[in-house]
Amino acid sequence: MVTLPGTRPRLPESAQHLVRRFTYGYNGRLAADVLRHQDADAWFEAQLSPGADPEADATLAWFPHLRDSPALAWENARAGVHNGGQYGHDLVRHTLSRRVTARFQVHEVMVDFWSNLLHIPAGEDSSFPWRMDYDAKAIRPHALGTYRELLRAAVTHPSMSGYLSNHRNTKSQINENLGRELLELYTVGRTAGYSEDDVKSSARLLTGFTVAVGKDYAAGYDPSRHHVGAVTVLGRRFENAAADGRAQVNAYLDWLAGRPETAARIAHRLCVRFVSDDPPQSTVDAVAATYLDSGTDIKACLRTLVRHPGFRAAAFRKARTPVEDVLATQRACDIVPTGAGSGTHLDSFTWHCTWTGQALFSWPRPDGFPENSDTYLSPARMLRTWTTHTWAANTTSTLTQATKPQVRDLIPPVWPLPLEDLVHHQAVMMTGRQATRETVDGAAKLIGNPATHVFTKAWERDTGYLAWMLTLIRTAILNAPEAMLR
Repeated sequence: MVTLPGTRPRLPESAQHLVRRFTYGYNGRLAADVLRHQDADAWFEAQLSPGADPEADATLAWFPHLRDSPALAWENARAGVHNGGQYGHDLVRHTLSRRVTARFQVHEVMVDFWSNLLHIPAGEDSSFPWRMDYDAKAIRPHALGTYRELLRAAVTHPSMSGYLSNHRNTKSQINENLGRELLELYTVGRTAGYSEDDVKSSARLLTGFTVAVGKDYAAGYDPSRHHVGAVTVLGRRFENAAADGRAQVNAYLDWLAGRPETAARIAHRLCVRFVSDDPPQSTVDAVAATYLDSGTDIKACLRTLVRHPGFRAAAFRKARTPVEDVLATQRACDIVPTGAGSGTHLDSFTWHCTWTGQALFSWPRPDGFPENSDTYLSPARMLRTWTTHTWAANTTSTLTQATKPQVRDLIPPVWPLPLEDLVHHQAVMMTGRQATRETVDGAAKLIGNPATHVFTKAWERDTGYLAWMLTLIRTAILNAPEAMLR
């Protein structure tokens, strides 16, 4: 029988399910934040209107080069001071540190979702000087706005023009890259039945945007490069009569964002991310209907999603990706980075993401990492993930520029101390839930005592023994199948 204080979950199961899906992992601070609200729904609603996030924002100061102008970034790369790969690595570490520390977790999760849909690799040669600006000004401000506004900001951003060669797209030499991906990946999709002529028309509308790639990366709009004249995409005629075609581009992007085919694709991708790899069609349809009825409002779509029976029935139906698991492990162990640099803990867990199978912002194609869980569940990934759990669970390891709880802060001050109660205590602390019977028995086997064992002897209260015991218990909790699901 569980009697030890701290062995009962602080949040009801419905709230646990919500935070598993829309945060980077449970910890005591997250539970306290949810409990400050009337219920989990009220917490979620507050998360949809994020305010200042000082702890997360402060991590930008660890990466001073991310404040460099595009011209300075290019000059630094040319001079060997800080190259494109280093700018990309800085952005990856800054992003991971935000995800660990942010109070407004729903916003961080949605920034990730849209960054993956509108993917630009970090450190890519033609886009890296503008890549931080893309995150800060195109994705982040619009992640909980409307898809219409987000699509405008992303597609016309210099980083996107560099990555997908729109800076080479002129009225005299059409480059189809961005015009094609706009249709295929960002809006209506292949099943909409667009033709090669539609792709060319899409590209013609996007002419005029400039980025001085390989020079100073100055960006702007040159009307003399813009194709003038009527074009048709999927049966819709755009007069495109002005030399400055930006107003027509906005009209084109708004029209694409509002298409039923775009609604269906965005809704399906949201449901794959937050419901299951094969989400109920009724859930997808409900989100798609809200998308259209609300004018592409992202908050409205999320409200519909989390209130739908398909979402509530999908607990433990998604496995964490390697990056999500590394971040959830940091949060479960209450490890908080306090700085960056070579050999710091932030460098270590950034490497863990890569080692377990997912280097952030590294997907080699513009379609972004797959959202399906089964993509990441190879035997090699699982073995490496279990190893990273063991490293994080070690209660006596020394971390560089990071904090974690002391052993004395992890042990409840209650004696005698039943082993089963202690396992539940640690599980609730780390995951918000009690341990399963299998996890309790597994931890007991690791320690070499039955689950019914009661710690009473003086040597069993020794700090060194307790640290060893806690490391094994916490490793068993993190390695349990349910701890790797969201």
